[in-house]
Amino acid sequence: MCSIAASKDLDKLRELIELNSYRGTHSHSISAFSIGGIYDTIYLTNDLLYQRKGFGPLDLDEHIKELNQCRDAYFVAHQQAPTTESKDQESIHPAGHNDYMLWHNGIIKEKTILKLQEELETDCSWDTMLLVKHIGKYGRPNNVDGTFSCILYDGISLSIFRNEISPMFIDDQLNISSTKFKNSGRLDPNIMYQLHLDTNEIEIYDEFETVENPYYFG
Repeated sequence: MCSIAASKDLDKLRELIELNSYRGTHSHSISAFSIGGIYDTIYLTNDLLYQRKGFGPLDLDEHIKELNQCRDAYFVAHQQAPTTESKDQESIHPAGHNDYMLWHNGIIKEKTILKLQEELETDCSWDTMLLVKHIGKYGRPNNVDGTFSCILYDGISLSIFRNEISPMFIDDQLNISSTKFKNSGRLDPNIMYQLHLDTNEIEIYDEFETVENPYYFG
């Protein structure tokens, strides 16, 4: 059980990090992206401005000087549950492959990990890395059995999605959390949304299906 939190406001981000701290303190990351958007006739991408990874709980004060220098930024935090004893920096979210980065809350089933290893011709067993490679190849998390709610960066913009099992909450200021917070609503599942950080809007750009939902009895 991991957590994702994101906000343009560092005070709000701190609140969301504290709200989600019960979900895991094995490792963490903090990232900052430029807002981007349309300026005059130029489209500016969401460029990575700052990123640090570490073990143990996330202490925002350790990064606050650098984060305060990131003007007009969107901040993404991940706190990882102790599902591994690994002390390898490469096992900390986001998983990166080519231009893609993926922050993941959830667990992919072992049978799907084996399928993805065969499909991608790799012996990597980290489900988040396999998921980002799969999305990089196919554009969406098709036929992925397990639980996942994610923030995805494709080298140009940020997007969010979840399947029917894993939680993600969002408000009209694009504050995001794995735990429900005031004035937030549950993100609709099975839809991939691009984040328009400049206008606080989300836009559907793709859809997928939850492979198996053990809580659905319809």
